[in-house]
Amino acid sequence: MPLTDPIPSNEVAVPLYKQLAETLRQQIESGELNDQEPLAPERELALHYKVSRDTVRKAIRLLDEEGMIYSDHGRGTFITSAPLRNMAKAIGSFTLDTLKRGGVPGQKVLVFEKVTAGMAIGSVLNIKPDTVLHHVKRVRLIDGEPIGIQDSWLCLPKGLGFTREQLERKGSLYRLLVEELQIQPSLALESIGSILASEQDVELLNLDKGAPLLLCERVTMSERRVPIEYCEMRYGPSYRYKNKVTQWGGN
Repeated sequence: MPLTDPIPSNEVAVPLYKQLAETLRQQIESGELNDQEPLAPERELALHYKVSRDTVRKAIRLLDEEGMIYSDHGRGTFITSAPLRNMAKAIGSFTLDTLKRGGVPGQKVLVFEKVTAGMAIGSVLNIKPDTVLHHVKRVRLIDGEPIGIQDSWLCLPKGLGFTREQLERKGSLYRLLVEELQIQPSLALESIGSILASEQDVELLNLDKGAPLLLCERVTMSERRVPIEYCEMRYGPSYRYKNKVTQWGGN
């Protein structure tokens, strides 16, 4: 680790952990820290930058949320590869997004079953076609009104699973993954387009025949950058999809 790195200072208005995160971020982006290279241990970083270990933990947590680094339990923390960093974004959930907008989120579970992945979903999740997945299809509600349909196929570690009752009680699939299964959705790759509502969509969302829908396809990955979910989300015209986009390179 270069000794010329700027040392976080209390004389600057920016919190120490954000200063440290920015220093490490610049090292990653410049290639000074290589893809898949292990990050120095907390104690070493704290001594080198003359900050507390709590400050280091906060900086690491921030970089992890940004997709710059990832933790591999039992092995340490590593630099995320450049392609994933460029496409990475923090994962939000329908439930949290709705609450931030001042609405009341809800769901109606239509399908809860175990199925084999098949060729199409297997290729997306990089798993064998005969891998058993959890398939959950839900109508998502805001203030009791149907706003969209979410179809999720989840590939969970062997021995882990959940029940329909658990999902209905939690109300949020991602909250269930984190709190019940200790699986942290970390990164997502999304594709956004539009389609015309099917007969079932029209019935479930109370739409006119042939109404346009926003289609969002998402592959969600865990902290170890392993694909855990493929989701198709179809939203009616009244829903506003919000996302934060930042420039990462190019013109």
